[in-house]
Amino acid sequence: MTTQSAPATGTAATATGSDDEIRPFRIEVPESDLDDLHERLARTRWPMELRDVGWSRGVPVSYLRDLAEYWRTSFDWRKQEAALNAFPQFTTTIDGQPIHFLHVSSAEPD
Repeated sequence: MTTQSAPATGTAATATGSDDEIRPFRIEVPESDLDDLHERLARTRWPMELRDVGWSRGVPVSYLRDLAEYWRTSFDWRKQEAALNAFPQFTTTIDGQPIHFLHVSSAEPD
């Protein structure tokens, strides 16, 4: 998935415009990217689980396998994409760095 875009899309990987130009942005992950992710997750070669270490040496392999399987088979990527696109999003460049941001006012006064 890329995060820089031509106006109003999230598929191109180039930044254009001046440092102070603010451009509309939408997340639009190509289906081919999701297919590729699903295939790579299915082909993952997992290491053996270390015995009796729990989380002391990082994420347990069994936990990570379950998480990867959830992402591969159950996570609704399009639902999350739609939820994020419900907010006004923009990109700009500050000090040479591309910035992606949402512009949302709080429901709370002040």
